Amino acid sequence: MNSLTENSLLSEIIFYMADLPIFVVPLFLIFGWIFYAYKKQNNKKEFLLFIFYSMILAILISTFIQQFVDLDRPENSIQNADRLILEHIPDASFPSDHASVGMSFIAALFLFGYSQLWYILAPFFVMMILSRVAGWLHWPLDIFVGSIIWILSAFWVYKMQNINILKKINQFFLKIAWYFKL
Repeated sequence: MNSLTENSLLSEIIFYMADLPIFVVPLFLIFGWIFYAYKKQNNKKEFLLFIFYSMILAILISTFIQQFVDLDRPENSIQNADRLILEHIPDASFPSDHASVGMSFIAALFLFGYSQLWYILAPFFVMMILSRVAGWLHWPLDIFVGSIIWILSAFWVYKMQNINILKKINQFFLKIAWYFKL
């Protein structure tokens, strides 16, 4: 996959696709929250909270794993480091945080009833994780483990959505939002 960066057009696509889709996540959550506040649909805001919890759980699991497993990024072990198309601050490569957050977001969208949006966004997030491998930011194993994390985190939050403590936490956040007219 890394040889794709030798083509100038693909190199540009990889450059943008390695990071751009992740910016959809906060935009969706913020604009979704504002839209549902305007429509006064608190149940839909709760779904947004659960989607957010899925991503938080995914990043917590990734961070926990990164405390025990330290793998260098591919960019640290290649001979032609001067040809990298993306500059990156060296940190833990395994598992991929982008894959964990992005794919938990996509899985949660599907599980919490946004399947039409899932069909639109899923290809972009898949392109994002493939671009991270092609751009020498991650090893395929980093992405694979990140994918397992997103499945587990989104599914676990989906299954736990009816637990009283989560309902109380959601009600607390909804009351705070109501106080600020959000």
